[in-house]
Amino acid sequence: MKKTSTRLLVIGGGVLIVTMILGPSVKARRSMRRGVNLVARRARYARGRLEGLRYRITRRTPDPWVGDEVLADRIRSTLGPLEKRLDLPRVHVMVDDHVAVLHGDVAEPHDAATIERAVSDIAGVRGVESYLHIGLSTGNTRPSEGRAHARELPSPALRELVDAAVAAGAPQDDARRSVRAVKGRA
Repeated sequence: MKKTSTRLLVIGGGVLIVTMILGPSVKARRSMRRGVNLVARRARYARGRLEGLRYRITRRTPDPWVGDEVLADRIRSTLGPLEKRLDLPRVHVMVDDHVAVLHGDVAEPHDAATIERAVSDIAGVRGVESYLHIGLSTGNTRPSEGRAHARELPSPALRELVDAAVAAGAPQDDARRSVRAVKGRA
């Protein structure tokens, strides 16, 4: 903390000296404004760090009597890193009278239990109604798979074209490659 205050004083002093040397020119005013903004920004950052430290030292918890919209945002913020770690699609969250309602798809029962436990531990949540479906369907891919999983299954139109190529005499192994080449996707 002492280094930060020293740096702020040095920056403020430097801005003052630049202003005195250059006079009230446009460049001087601009550099002074930048310096003042930098000092103010660093002061706000230091104040926020101190408030966070005081918050943790006194073992305070978030206000449980917030509105449903704030509570839903709090739940989404908690679930974001958890969804990423579990490699799951987004879980939809609604809150009604401090009861969290969860919708979405998860891969295994353990994932659903982990999400429900995390939500129930959030300050202000009175209950959890889980409508999480176990087992990802073929349309719901994991975020790490992206669209690669969806591309594995050929569309009905592509299947028809491949079947037509085979019926016209193309070898089974080369039919799909031939159809893609004709379509311009070699």
